[in-house]
Amino acid sequence: MNSIPRRAAAAPPRHRPVRAARCLLGLSLAVAATASVAGPCNISPLNTQFVEKASPGIYTPAFIDYMATNMAFSNVKGYVLTLTNREGDTVARITQGLARTSCDPGGQRNFTASTETPWGSVSKLITTAAAIKVASSFGADLDSSIVNFLPYRWRSHVHPRFAVGEDGSGPVTLRMMLQHRGGFRHSSCGGRDIKTRLIDGDSAACTSGDPPAVGTRSYSNMLGIFQILMAYMYSPQLMQTFELNAAGYNTADYDAYLQMVTNNSYRGLVNSQLFAPIGITGSCNMAELVAANPTGNYIRWYDNASDTSGTLPPDQNHTCASGAWILSSTEMSSLLYQLKHTSNVLSPEDYALMEAGSSDSLGWWRSDWTMGTSYSHNGQWGGTRAEVRSLPGGFIATLVMNSANFAGSLLNAGFKQARVVGIAHAVSATHLPNGVL
Repeated sequence: MNSIPRRAAAAPPRHRPVRAARCLLGLSLAVAATASVAGPCNISPLNTQFVEKASPGIYTPAFIDYMATNMAFSNVKGYVLTLTNREGDTVARITQGLARTSCDPGGQRNFTASTETPWGSVSKLITTAAAIKVASSFGADLDSSIVNFLPYRWRSHVHPRFAVGEDGSGPVTLRMMLQHRGGFRHSSCGGRDIKTRLIDGDSAACTSGDPPAVGTRSYSNMLGIFQILMAYMYSPQLMQTFELNAAGYNTADYDAYLQMVTNNSYRGLVNSQLFAPIGITGSCNMAELVAANPTGNYIRWYDNASDTSGTLPPDQNHTCASGAWILSSTEMSSLLYQLKHTSNVLSPEDYALMEAGSSDSLGWWRSDWTMGTSYSHNGQWGGTRAEVRSLPGGFIATLVMNSANFAGSLLNAGFKQARVVGIAHAVSATHLPNGVL
């Protein structure tokens, strides 16, 4: 579907004639390559749908041309790309391919903007926003030590690196964890759990070498600790009651009980504090969605576009803080827009914590482009590859796939090209009679 207002300025001629030929040629080649593998479920159909709407500051046909053409060669089973402007309008969208094949349980489904899909580590933005919201609403101090928000029995065992700090960093705080400055490795190194990493200083022998120094910004999946911390941030009094309930438990039962309680609290707080105010819902367990509607609009994972059948993402209710929230593209775009451009979830002052400097932004990762500042995050979990951007001009971009590799460089390049053309076009239009755009 195309939606281009009549009063929009005439497009630069070089884009109009090549649009259909360039996009369809690229897509046809990709489909032909896929179709060469035997088996009806191996074929990714050419079912591309476009939404295109004129918007000041960007030339959306250039964005769609660039992305559709380049994504055609990325070995993707299915994907959705969405660009919204500062008013919340969807000004560009591409949907292509399958969420599931006809060989999958539940039957074939096209990948659409309503398809429920995991977003991998983009979930850390959800956790960050929820932590800021809970701290602001219920009085938790982001500059308090994380030790104050851990299960009681754990607190005296936290390694001095985190409880005291190192090289003058001071104790690791909630804010430092949200800034990825807590001194933790990227991953758990052998599947070690959060408690173990807190106690041993995250210093187990790993091929990746020593952990980063406390206070140094270094990306870490340990942001998942907020699945525990947030319950104590929300209501220390309530958690004291649960602690008393577990007073007679042995260590293993105590840990299991408190983590069950905090996991449930975390998911409930994200849904009530972040999602409910803007009318969306989220899950961390795809199997629950499938059980509710086996033929519903949800994805399976694939290794590449030629896979015959996919894999259902597993239950991640216990670890969704770091990488497993399930939302549709429409819901993710709406959430990021509401966070940035409204006060329906966070106040402008609280959201500003997320889009701050290169070393102190909470959640987002900052890049300074010639045309302005961009904030980004990507995600990878199983077959999921996801990219989200807060872009110059107030634009929000989301891209999610159920196979293939990251496409962040394509997304950046496509936006920059369309932004340059859009700005040049706007400048040119100001010289037209009566200022017609």
